[in-house]
Amino acid sequence: MKKFIKGVLFVIVFSSIAYTVWTWQGRISEVSEIYPRYVLSEVENFGENAGHGNLLALSPYVHPYDFSSEGAFYNMMSYYFRFAQKKKLLNDSTIVILPEYLGTWLVAVNEKKALYKDTSVTDAMQRIALSNIWSFGWAYLNAKGKNKAEDAVFRMKAAKMLAAYQHTFTRLAKEFGVTIVAGSIVLPQPEVKDGVIVLHNGGKLYNVSAVFDRNGKVLAPLTQKIATIEAEKPFTENAISSTLPVYTTIAGKLGVLISTDAWFPENYTTLQKKQATLLAVPAFSVGNNAWDSIWKGYDGGAPPAGIEINDIRKITQREALLKYAMTGRVNTTPIKKAVSVFLQGDLWNMGTDGNTLIWNIDKPIVAADTEPQAGSLINVWL
Repeated sequence: MKKFIKGVLFVIVFSSIAYTVWTWQGRISEVSEIYPRYVLSEVENFGENAGHGNLLALSPYVHPYDFSSEGAFYNMMSYYFRFAQKKKLLNDSTIVILPEYLGTWLVAVNEKKALYKDTSVTDAMQRIALSNIWSFGWAYLNAKGKNKAEDAVFRMKAAKMLAAYQHTFTRLAKEFGVTIVAGSIVLPQPEVKDGVIVLHNGGKLYNVSAVFDRNGKVLAPLTQKIATIEAEKPFTENAISSTLPVYTTIAGKLGVLISTDAWFPENYTTLQKKQATLLAVPAFSVGNNAWDSIWKGYDGGAPPAGIEINDIRKITQREALLKYAMTGRVNTTPIKKAVSVFLQGDLWNMGTDGNTLIWNIDKPIVAADTEPQAGSLINVWL
């Protein structure tokens, strides 16, 4: 019996050691281990430089390896910022606006090399869980979402995600002297304390956007996504609309609406009451050629006020966005300039779509198509 127990213990110990060795082999930790590819189309400008600053909608074309380490993420973002600087588009009144979920894909930071190859999002998430089985198990026990597995993956990687996100945008804001609306990132109950984001690991997951000032400090409070879509509901929580902040910048009072929050007229009422003059909308549209597909109605719950039922299954996604999202709502407010910027990239065969949308004083504009597999840089002078 003693020999049997010893044998079992030996197998357990040996298996644990073998797993630990396996899980740390082949992890990406240095930028030299990846082969980056950065491509950016020419800049599209709207308006004239009157010395009042600008809204700069930046959508980098991203790949999984851009999220493989903090260094890789910074280098990718820095390339696009340096490009904008060479084009003389950065000044102390510039607000750079990045897409929704840009920080969320840092869930892939410091993982095994196989994760960054062509695969599906589901396979990628499973690889992350398998490669961090002990951390995943603990996070699973503490998960708050309906889909505990998805919740656990983001929860266990939250500290590393935040470190890469916060360090990168603090550094970029200081280096280039600009305000940055840093897309969005999914984190457990984050808040701003003394200019930095801190986490409450036992809290629910929220999709949030951080605004970094020219000194690299995070402006309080974070903007939280209010209207989650069906794909987000299993692991992220809806924020409360009354928490929608407006930020004071050199260029003006800035409101931020994350993606589908731009569909709801009550959010514009809130921004108007808080005297917002500028608006940034980080957005994300899943699927190649999604904008040309037939619109099936609002995704995520009861439709926002003002949606015409006859438009459902009659107009395209593009037409629905123009009519019912930022460009169709902002004209009821004193906001003069606004942009909605969409994430572009090749992320685990998921597909992305969407051109930057602009509200320029009194009319909606759709930015021109970019080159295939290239980022976009759309500049709106204030």
